[in-house]
Amino acid sequence: MNKNRKGFTLVELIVVVTIFGVILGAILNMIKPANNVYHDADATMESNIIGSGLIDYLDDELRYSTNVLVLKDYVGVPDVSTSGTIGASGVTYSNCIVIDNNNLRGYSLKNYSGSDTDTAAKRMGAKGCILNVGKVNTEGLNFNNSAVARGVDFYDNYKFDIGASISKIEEMYTLDVSLTAYQPTYENGSYTFTKTKYKKDAAVNLTNINIDEGDSYNVNDYKDFSVAPDYVTYPRATTAPAGCTAQQEKYYSSDASNKYTYIFYDKTTVSSSKTYSVKFIYSASDPEPTLRGKQIDTKSVKAGTVYQTPPSMSSRTGYGTPYWVDSKNNVADFTTGVTINKDMVFSCVYPPVAPKAQFNVTFENINGSTFTTTKVYDGDFANDPGIPTDMDTIKQDFVKWVYKSDNSKGLTDVSITDSSVVFVPVVQNKHKVEFKLNGSLINASTIYVSDGQYATYPGAIPVSSDTTKVFDKWVVEGKSDDISSTPITSDTAFVAQFKDKPTLPSGSSKVTLHIVNAPSGNNLVQFNNDSTCKPDFEVKQGNVTIVNRIQDWSGCILAGRLTSNTDYDFYFYSDKLIFNVAYKNTMTFVNNGTDYEVWFVNDQLTDVNPN
Repeated sequence: MNKNRKGFTLVELIVVVTIFGVILGAILNMIKPANNVYHDADATMESNIIGSGLIDYLDDELRYSTNVLVLKDYVGVPDVSTSGTIGASGVTYSNCIVIDNNNLRGYSLKNYSGSDTDTAAKRMGAKGCILNVGKVNTEGLNFNNSAVARGVDFYDNYKFDIGASISKIEEMYTLDVSLTAYQPTYENGSYTFTKTKYKKDAAVNLTNINIDEGDSYNVNDYKDFSVAPDYVTYPRATTAPAGCTAQQEKYYSSDASNKYTYIFYDKTTVSSSKTYSVKFIYSASDPEPTLRGKQIDTKSVKAGTVYQTPPSMSSRTGYGTPYWVDSKNNVADFTTGVTINKDMVFSCVYPPVAPKAQFNVTFENINGSTFTTTKVYDGDFANDPGIPTDMDTIKQDFVKWVYKSDNSKGLTDVSITDSSVVFVPVVQNKHKVEFKLNGSLINASTIYVSDGQYATYPGAIPVSSDTTKVFDKWVVEGKSDDISSTPITSDTAFVAQFKDKPTLPSGSSKVTLHIVNAPSGNNLVQFNNDSTCKPDFEVKQGNVTIVNRIQDWSGCILAGRLTSNTDYDFYFYSDKLIFNVAYKNTMTFVNNGTDYEVWFVNDQLTDVNPN
């Protein structure tokens, strides 16, 4: 009989199935990493879009703002009046940006659901956003008027750490912004944010305040409260406004971890009554060396004017049509017009008929990393790009940029003819200055002073533990050198020196008036009569009599002379003395041989030492 030998044996089937299983496993192992790479790339692109959008928002919002104030790492909420002022500054703000890295996004909004788990972002614990609070100049800082920049959904499920500070280069201010985005990662039943997907440091040019020092549109102040808290100048609100939600009330906590960065600013347009100087000059690289930098014309122009009539410049053989550039080397389009909101200088540029080649010039940070790269025309000189990003502006002074290959040469010494030129920064460490009272360092009093400059104590006048002593001066530790006459050339410690209280003249009492901060309004001291007593007094500053003894008189003295951190001694011989400062609260002192002390702080007269 013939046997049928067609078909597969069991062993053959097992081998085939095994081979297919191995191949399928390999395919699956290839798909998973590819899928991870795709999702990672998608997250990187998305976080870049979000981060860039937030920086663009700050740029758009603040570029043309004025009166900028930045309070970094402020604990709680500043006390802002319904007219938009903080403390005794008298400066009015219309808007406030709040950088909130502590709470879930949308936490400050009046329509917050009250649930911390009703969205995917909340369940993951995604924090960090930019809030814009409006109506500051009519309702104060009220979170009911807040909105999340770009909307809550714009941030997706990423966690953001956002920071802001102010830098000054000569007379130009920038708002320095740092932004880091973290991707959520699911581990052990919860989400963590440890994977960085986007990180960028950017500078926002504050256009309207890049003007001459002393103009009304300057950066008002920048305070880093983590370094030197000043809740006297910028006092905290103790309670939330009426109508605030339970979530909004959390912002008013004085817990040390409840920190936010506040950026106050004014969106008010420049007054049309102000005028600015518009100067036209030949460029520093003019083909004719004798004309370089020379003035062509100057105009006085009303603020807000759209200027369209620069001087008419004659043509030159071998050069194209001349054009104008501003102080930042940006081409000025006078066809559409240039809005004049500050003193401006325009330079006339004659371009060669044949376009000049451009070369890259590299500027390095202190640590050798690249700070920035700029393009410079062949034969021209590089412009100053500002200070390096890794410079500690508190502890260091920027000196200049020098040629890396020859540190004896600066920006104006190196003509750019190729892309090999690298400049490096020269910085100088400031000197550490400390202050001591009764042998111990005073907390939060350490400052850093540029070489050869003078130190100033950053706090209030020290008070001796001995009631028979009064503060005399700060002297170098171990020496008698006075702080006011000692230039700082090395790390230095000053100690508080006290002297005996002067003996009061017979039949007199003394009122020592400490001006902690000068009046914001009427700068004077007023004395009053009553029906039974006329004032009889003299005024001294130290051992110097600045107002001779006055009898049978009432009125105002020291008008315009009251300055911050200054003491005045009023010796009075009448039965009593009635006076006030800046037309504020009145105080009465009885002549019984007492040495009285009062303080004028935040536009109020008080007998309580603020320190």
